[in-house]
Amino acid sequence: MTNKKKLNGILERATALAVARRWAEAAKVYAEAIALGATDYSTHYNYGTVLLHCGLFEEGRDQMRAALRYNPSSLEALNNLAASSLKLGNAGATEKASRRIVAIDPRHHVAWTNLGMALCDQGKVEEGLVHLRKALALAPGYQIARESLLLALNHLATDGAAHLAEHLSRCAVFTPVARKPLPDTRGRRIRLGYVSSDFRNHSVAFFMKAVIGSHDREAFEVTCYSSTHAPDLVTRQFAGTAEHFVDIATMADSEFAKQVEADGIDILVDLGGHTSGNRLGAFALRPAPVQVNYLGYPSTTGCAFIDYRLVDEITDPSESDAYASETLIRLPAPFLCYDPIHPFPALTPPPLLASGSITFGSFNNSSKISPATVKLWSLALKAVPGSRLFVKARAFSDAEVCESFRQRFIAQGIDGSRLTFSGLISDPIEHLAAYARLDIALDTFPYNGTTTTCEALWMGVPVVSLTGQLHAARVGKSLLTAVGLTHLACASEDAFVAAVQALAGDPAELGILRQRLRGTMTRSPLCDRKRLLEALEQAYRSMLFLEGTRP
Repeated sequence: MTNKKKLNGILERATALAVARRWAEAAKVYAEAIALGATDYSTHYNYGTVLLHCGLFEEGRDQMRAALRYNPSSLEALNNLAASSLKLGNAGATEKASRRIVAIDPRHHVAWTNLGMALCDQGKVEEGLVHLRKALALAPGYQIARESLLLALNHLATDGAAHLAEHLSRCAVFTPVARKPLPDTRGRRIRLGYVSSDFRNHSVAFFMKAVIGSHDREAFEVTCYSSTHAPDLVTRQFAGTAEHFVDIATMADSEFAKQVEADGIDILVDLGGHTSGNRLGAFALRPAPVQVNYLGYPSTTGCAFIDYRLVDEITDPSESDAYASETLIRLPAPFLCYDPIHPFPALTPPPLLASGSITFGSFNNSSKISPATVKLWSLALKAVPGSRLFVKARAFSDAEVCESFRQRFIAQGIDGSRLTFSGLISDPIEHLAAYARLDIALDTFPYNGTTTTCEALWMGVPVVSLTGQLHAARVGKSLLTAVGLTHLACASEDAFVAAVQALAGDPAELGILRQRLRGTMTRSPLCDRKRLLEALEQAYRSMLFLEGTRP
């Protein structure tokens, strides 16, 4: 066989694997072809596309750049370059590439979507929403645009009725399917199915790994359905923890729904909502008699096929029922249990003791730094002379994005030299260790932090949060209440500033909190796995009872 024939055979095999969505296998075969000398537009483009599906964004970006050297006018390669740049925290590059595409093809709905997401990552959520709506006007069924728009709405939403209405409207694309009959679970275990693309090194893991492994095996049979295309060590830990672990990454929604039916799942739990990689399309087929949303999405899904949503009485007080398409089941607050990674860094003294000045900070996603947040943090900086702000997020790997945020604080009267930006720290231990740079963490509004708040508290850093009306703006209060810091969950901007001033003016209290918070948190409801499991399992039983009483 000639080298050319051999190479063609390898490329045909790679293509077949990609068509079958066997991304990891396809990537290995394409790498073999490249090693044997394949170097043309199609090979680099196809290899790069497969790498992106595998979550290997840097390698995928490099292949797209190689493809563009052969065909500089390829909108497809340019679009994938934009998408990979966004994943790598280079929102500015994504914006430039996407604007270039839509200037050539104004109907390129994928490019409008990437542009919208890039602007959201730069904190320009209102502008981003305009472009996401443009994408959906061009392609009403485009899932990524829909989920990106709905997720982005949470960064600005304060009107519960309008927020629900938009979710209901956008989810009307799903075709209604009749409910399945309620199962008879007498004399057998209740079959739970947890569905997520985040059974990996992701914030979901901090809250779900211990829960899934701790269910009462005599009463519940637990299956994890994983749609992650980039499994890692944490994925393997989930696989070892769950009774059944099913990889659904390459399954179509219809195939996955049939799998759920074949497994006889009684209660199917969605952990993603409208976040990336969700499988709501399968839930729309109603493969389980009872379908639930929990943890991964900060508001109603607006999906008629999601029957229940698990919250708590602080995040969703009684008036929240009017803003939910689901029936809300309230767990004792907080509605989650934090399980910190091990090993974790040792505690260090507050940096104030060495520097003589307060350092505020936030490690929340840049898209959460809304105009309301910039104003709030600026008020804190003004209230504490000499203080500084340290912010860390993936998007701050981009110097242009940093400068854009700096100008927003300058517009609020803050000297830009008081701000320090840091990009992603990929190592989880080093990421936690970076909290040593903060004296006081400032929460975002109206989309509070969850994992970031838990991390800060675990590292001995108090968090000051502004409380709003909707779930996303009340998570901070739920978490802080759990560790005895309810006074740091503030009902107004004035109260927020007063709380910041009180903490900043009491170095001794900051030192005490630094040493005691981790122990307090360990003993609190926030880390009480047994408490949460009992509440969750009772909630699941109550759902089956409630379904049985429906007319």
